[in-house]
Amino acid sequence: MVELKSNDQAKKLGAIATFLDIPVTVSPHKSLNSSKGVIRSRDLRCCSEELSGVTHARRIKVRRDEDKIQTDTVVLTFDSPKPPSRIRARYLALDVRPYVPLPMRCYKCQRYGHGKDRCKKPAAVCVRCGKGGHVERDCSADPHCVNCRGDNAANNKTCPKVLEEYSILRYKAENGGTFQQARYDNLNLGGFLHPQLSEGLRLPYGVPIFPSKPQSPSKSHPSPPAEKPQGPSPPYPFTPKVHVTEGIKPTKKIKGLAGQPKGGLPSNK
Repeated sequence: MVELKSNDQAKKLGAIATFLDIPVTVSPHKSLNSSKGVIRSRDLRCCSEELSGVTHARRIKVRRDEDKIQTDTVVLTFDSPKPPSRIRARYLALDVRPYVPLPMRCYKCQRYGHGKDRCKKPAAVCVRCGKGGHVERDCSADPHCVNCRGDNAANNKTCPKVLEEYSILRYKAENGGTFQQARYDNLNLGGFLHPQLSEGLRLPYGVPIFPSKPQSPSKSHPSPPAEKPQGPSPPYPFTPKVHVTEGIKPTKKIKGLAGQPKGGLPSNK
């Protein structure tokens, strides 16, 4: 993977057909050069993909009884690493919020990060007690989460693991990059409990990360002054210096990032 500074560099790199007399193919990264945002308007009758910078549009639907009803919320996919803060749809000026998906949980092993079809576990695990050999509707044991080891089911909305996964996904939606980069920066900021990440953080179904306020320190033992939190770590991946030496064969395929700004993620201007 090659990190670039501008679209001009991406075009020049895309025109390369050989590298050290070896045929190569240069293509833009599929996920790092796109982003998703959410718009909401009662006056928006259609979600056209003809908007500037929009490659795909999907209207959110909710199920009521046995019918699916369209809502006023539309998820847009942009051809840029970060969504714009506002777009214009004819006479409407709409604010764009970063799209934060729900954490992906496997319905077979109850772990996060993959789906049921890609699960490598040989047997299914009960979502309630965390043990195998039965399903949730036949389980009468006490709840025990396989992720946080707490006394709750794995699909509990207040599980610390699901809150942590959601905070990482929100950090990724707001700052771009990969999930691994967002997790790394999240840990550098003190984990998902850090004030910069936890302030105003709520799950889509209205469950706050911190439902209760922290207790105030006693007057007899005042707490020491809080240290000023450090900023997030620099964006990753870094662009290392490449030295070509004899005896090392280059790879046959190079993937480029279209429009990568200096020291950050790709952007299309």
